Amino acid sequence: MERYSRHSELIGKLDFQKIKNSKIAVIGSGGLGSTVLQLLARIGFGEIHHWDYAILDLPDLNRQILYTSLDIGKPKALLANQKLKEINPEIKIFSYNEKLDEHTKIPKVDLVIDCLDNFKSRLVLDKVFFDKGVPVIHAGVFRYIGQITALIPGKTQNYAETFGMESDPKEVTIKEVFPSIVTTLASIQVNEAAKYITGRTDKMLINKILVVDLFNNSFDTIEI
Repeated sequence: MERYSRHSELIGKLDFQKIKNSKIAVIGSGGLGSTVLQLLARIGFGEIHHWDYAILDLPDLNRQILYTSLDIGKPKALLANQKLKEINPEIKIFSYNEKLDEHTKIPKVDLVIDCLDNFKSRLVLDKVFFDKGVPVIHAGVFRYIGQITALIPGKTQNYAETFGMESDPKEVTIKEVFPSIVTTLASIQVNEAAKYITGRTDKMLINKILVVDLFNNSFDTIEI
């Protein structure tokens, strides 16, 4: 337990055991996912499953802090698997070098963290996770701005209904992102995950969207 000694007592022994016993899915090992995965591993979430089919390229390094220049040209899923095991060999890591779709076979998990970068791919999360009773912690970033909310079956609407998405939107990937907004939103995502796993849903962003604007130093919560 020495590895976790700086935060396990802060969380409490019983709640930290819940974290150690948890199974988390992370979709995307890029900007948001790079920070989310690191924090999950360092905090001690017991089992992590993550999906990404992209290859690391040079512009990724401005915000994808799990990787280095030596990793360029390699699959992100395989890189993340290796690096997370180096960070914390005590947890279980399962990496899938493939694109998640509605036919993907999903293991049993307690929670999924949405680290995708386009709206079309996010709609798959409704079918694969939300419709099967698995909560989704969503975040999205653009330039200096980010948004985050918790989508929980039985308490909120799904992704498509929450954001008024079409059934088949165009797959638009957002490229212009300042690095610090990515790490900020990813950190809040992991915070929300910890709250859910430890039963503190009363403190979560349920039926609320937190909008963060780092350029103007504003944090605004919008009721849905």
